[in-house]
Amino acid sequence: MQLIDLHADTITALYYDMDKFAPEQEFISDKAHTHLAKNNLQVDLDKLRLADSLAQFFVLWLHLDNCKKYKVDPWDHFIKLYNLLVQEVTTYNNQINLVNNLSALTATAKDNKLAGFICVEEGAFITKLEDLDKVYHMGVRYITLVWNYETHIGVPSCIDQTRGLKKFGLAMVEKMQHLGIMVDVSHLSDTGVKDVLSISKKPIIASHSNARAVYDHTRNLTDELVRGIADNGGVIGVSCVPNFLHGTDKTIKIARVVDHIKHIHNIAGEDVLALGNDFDGYKCYTPKTDEIKNIADIPKLVDALAKVNFSQRQIEKIFHANVLRVLAAI
Repeated sequence: MQLIDLHADTITALYYDMDKFAPEQEFISDKAHTHLAKNNLQVDLDKLRLADSLAQFFVLWLHLDNCKKYKVDPWDHFIKLYNLLVQEVTTYNNQINLVNNLSALTATAKDNKLAGFICVEEGAFITKLEDLDKVYHMGVRYITLVWNYETHIGVPSCIDQTRGLKKFGLAMVEKMQHLGIMVDVSHLSDTGVKDVLSISKKPIIASHSNARAVYDHTRNLTDELVRGIADNGGVIGVSCVPNFLHGTDKTIKIARVVDHIKHIHNIAGEDVLALGNDFDGYKCYTPKTDEIKNIADIPKLVDALAKVNFSQRQIEKIFHANVLRVLAAI
């Protein structure tokens, strides 16, 4: 089953020393997790092949507090992470291409290569709307509007669910959709997601979010928001993060991933479902008890979904077809 994963922080993990923020350094060459082709993280090219990956959305994550602490402008840090991704893909261009639209993805697949999309998690590196023109031409194809900090864009779910997008955030969403950059509402407050839905003319995404009705966490989406994204024509990438799956046992259980998929399907249908695992974002080394240790284990979900009566067609939608539809619409 071909896979499109909407969210992996692997490039950021390759860049950072995992014990400290190191904006002045290139990626850490004395660590075991040093290259995209093969590493001890949850995503590399070998593991993507084992997962039958069609496309991976690579996220460049910007940590604002650390940028401030080390006096690094978020835009400059974005550029360093961007350059690392381009460097890694160029090094292994016999295996993977960076793509920025559906036709390029299709052409890459015909060449039997993996496809990589460029994305940014934390929109605050955009301080002028014309910056969006720059990143669009650089190939960025989605931006997660906020992470866990309130910014000039809006308010995250972990701070206040009752406040949403600010004036700049509203203008940013409109320009992103005009250009063809997908709007990612993961981490955004409930009110912020409603704000995005109220002005969106194109499908939006929640790249790595689960169902709050299954597990009550601020990062998970209410049934109202799940239906809103479905009505918008967007997709929700169900995540493997244990904190968002169940919150008690800090390991990844396939049954719990299936629970979130089943609930979203039951209340909003099969067209809104996708996968956004958040690998290499919440931890780098998975416990031995995890039933999904890395992206190569994601095909286990195929049998698990089939056992709870998801059809082959529905599983294909979850694994790749729904994201392909959104890419075509954007």
